[in-house]
Amino acid sequence: MANVFQSRIPRQVYHQLIIFALALSAFVLTIMFLFRGQGRKEVWQVRQEQLLKYDMPEISIDFIRKFGHVDHKIEMLSDEIIATMNETELMVTVHSFLDNADILCRRKIRMGHMGDGGWEICDDEGLRPRTPPCLVYSFGVVADYAFEDDVSRIYKCEIHSFNPNLPGTDFNRSHLMFVHPYGVGRNTEITPHGKELYTLEDIRNILGHVDTGIDLIKIDTESSEWSALTQMTSNNQLDDVRQLLVEFHIGFPPNIYKLSRAIKILRSLSRLGFRKFYVHKNPKGSFHHPGFPVVRAKNYEVHYINANFLRPQ
Repeated sequence: MANVFQSRIPRQVYHQLIIFALALSAFVLTIMFLFRGQGRKEVWQVRQEQLLKYDMPEISIDFIRKFGHVDHKIEMLSDEIIATMNETELMVTVHSFLDNADILCRRKIRMGHMGDGGWEICDDEGLRPRTPPCLVYSFGVVADYAFEDDVSRIYKCEIHSFNPNLPGTDFNRSHLMFVHPYGVGRNTEITPHGKELYTLEDIRNILGHVDTGIDLIKIDTESSEWSALTQMTSNNQLDDVRQLLVEFHIGFPPNIYKLSRAIKILRSLSRLGFRKFYVHKNPKGSFHHPGFPVVRAKNYEVHYINANFLRPQ
């Protein structure tokens, strides 16, 4: 097409048109670049505006180093100590702990998507899903089974996916993957919204897994993980679970009740032997608060291994 067009006009005019088109494109891009920044605030300006909403000074990095437990030392926080902590101390403890791994997994393999919805599995010996038939529970699946499909295909595990928002009855996606229209909760009940929930203990009874170890549990239940984990950590239902993947929803704005509850549950998991081998801040939600000098995530995807399954070196 260019050759036909070029043959109909003098070569010199054709070259001039090309130069003009390039110059015009450069001019338009320059104008777009200059005007794009107008009206936009610098990050530090947004930070200052957000801090003005709070009648409290911003903490220092030294404060984080003092109160921000990142490992099993969180187990030393008794209920009495937690009750004396102010909101800032609670916030620093929760975010520091969730934001840092405290054990090494030498081989992590991502299952599912590279972005949201994907999770890491620790493939180290003694911790990886066992030789088939391994067993996986996945709570909170919403129409996207990429993670579950990968685990089933690669490890040949029996997968049970749970979602109380699904209509109808149980169905099979494959000979290894089973989908159930109910979820996990602190109590076995029908909620006021009509959702069918069972405790983990009751689910294992229903599915005939009372005496079967679970290789991996994934929980992404949009804030209800806290109440479900309260029950799970209180009656030994996680003792035979090798890996636990949880998206923790911190909630915003932070308050003393939610932060205190979070510390107690995280402490319970640590006392059971669960150690964080990988953590990821979900980029979909973040906020600034004087209780932490840098931006914080509203949701943390935390990957645990049960250290009780580690073989002595």
